[in-house]
Amino acid sequence: MEIIPPRAKPIGYLWLVNNYKLNVIPHFRWSYIIESGARRVLKDPTNLSMPEIYLYDINYALENPDDPMQNLVFALKHEGLNLEIISAFFNCITNDNPSNKIVQKFVEEQRTGKYQRMVWYLYEKLSGSNLEIPDLKQGSYVDLLDEEEYYTAKSIQHRRYRINDNLLGSIYCCSFVRKTDLLKSIEHKKLDVLARDIVKSYDQKIINRASSYLYAKETMSSYQIEREVPSKQRLARFIQLIKKVEEVPNLTNEILIKLQNSLVEDRFINNSYRITQNYVGQKRDWYDQLIHYISPKPEDVNGLMADLLAELQRMLESGVHPIVIATIISFGFVFIHPFDDGNGRLHRFLIHYILYRTGFVPVGTMFPISATILSDMQRYNEILEQFSKPLMSLLLDYDVNDDGVLTVKQETVQFYKYIDYTVQAEYLALCIEKTIHTDFKKELLYLTNYDKTKKELSQIVDMPDQQLDLFIRVSIQNNGTLSQSKRTTHFKMLTDDEIKMLEAVIQKNMLDKI
Repeated sequence: MEIIPPRAKPIGYLWLVNNYKLNVIPHFRWSYIIESGARRVLKDPTNLSMPEIYLYDINYALENPDDPMQNLVFALKHEGLNLEIISAFFNCITNDNPSNKIVQKFVEEQRTGKYQRMVWYLYEKLSGSNLEIPDLKQGSYVDLLDEEEYYTAKSIQHRRYRINDNLLGSIYCCSFVRKTDLLKSIEHKKLDVLARDIVKSYDQKIINRASSYLYAKETMSSYQIEREVPSKQRLARFIQLIKKVEEVPNLTNEILIKLQNSLVEDRFINNSYRITQNYVGQKRDWYDQLIHYISPKPEDVNGLMADLLAELQRMLESGVHPIVIATIISFGFVFIHPFDDGNGRLHRFLIHYILYRTGFVPVGTMFPISATILSDMQRYNEILEQFSKPLMSLLLDYDVNDDGVLTVKQETVQFYKYIDYTVQAEYLALCIEKTIHTDFKKELLYLTNYDKTKKELSQIVDMPDQQLDLFIRVSIQNNGTLSQSKRTTHFKMLTDDEIKMLEAVIQKNMLDKI
């Protein structure tokens, strides 16, 4: 990747972060002004946690490059909305007495201007301090988020500033998903319509048989992702949970606790959200612990979960795209890690729950998304690390005692309140698309061809169903032919000609369809 030119100057959010030494998760984009050359983008597609770099030519330079308000307006105009950085910036200038009037002065200069109104609204809401400015009495309303650039919720009008708050959550805790080319292309494909069309093209008995298999496959895959070997009883409980996903009512704290109880061993059941600090790590030797991820402090969990569930309700009422909702709720849940055990399985269950709740998945069918995740665990881990790596570069003040108990000493809740889930949404969208086109469609086609094969085989030799199933299975395992050992053990009654005809049917109907 091309390196940043040596005399490039930070602008926008990066200038604010550097100048005020803000301890924040990096924005998805950092911007620089360059002295020569055309505007261009630098991006490392192999490093998801690395922000993209925008290089702007000298025509974008600010009149006063050291003016924080000019940098903030540049950020709002060209880099989107980052409430974590803006909130941290406002906190700095509010606590810095010589600077505490710069927002007031900026808004008063042109209080009807679009960016003045946005800054005015954001400052009062995030800082909790009102500016000495009278309410606006006229003028059109301005959207907080650009609907061409972001997924948004129904607008809430704020008359004082004439601002439409169309955030997916609240201004105090809100997720973001940008409308990338990939997500827009997935929307255009209408995968929910495709799935319904596939279901309509098959007999209901085939759908039911396929779903039974896929329920089991999804369950096993979800446990394998966690590298667990569950008992048959736990497997059965998880399968029943997924089958009854349509019966799960609106998500509440109580419902999530009941779901957790149904997924874990009795000794790891929680009666509430966790009251201990959990984390993901590994012990390298007797004195050193390698920490990969630290979840929110226990005292912050209830508030973050309440905000996540409120955001879910707002998105459902606003008709936000199901994949976006499923991403925010499932990944938001796993990043909060509200339980001592079962978080990963509940994370993937929530994907199914949202897709059913929004009508994205046809009733009575199953998209084995965990199986798709399991097929490329490296990519799944990269998607999780897209958030955890930047977080761990900021979350440094903690101790781990000899018993493995971790204590976080710094304030951290702000890191989990304004997460950009765009990368996770793209990943989940591609997983769902692959699942529909591979596992789901493939299983339906397989069963259809299997039934056709059995019917043709029975016309050659009228064997019992159990014998037909066995012949098909062992022949497929041997690339369409019956091995001599299987023939001796199970099919001595068949003639050479009969075996050749039976094998020909299997090779025609099954081998190129698996």
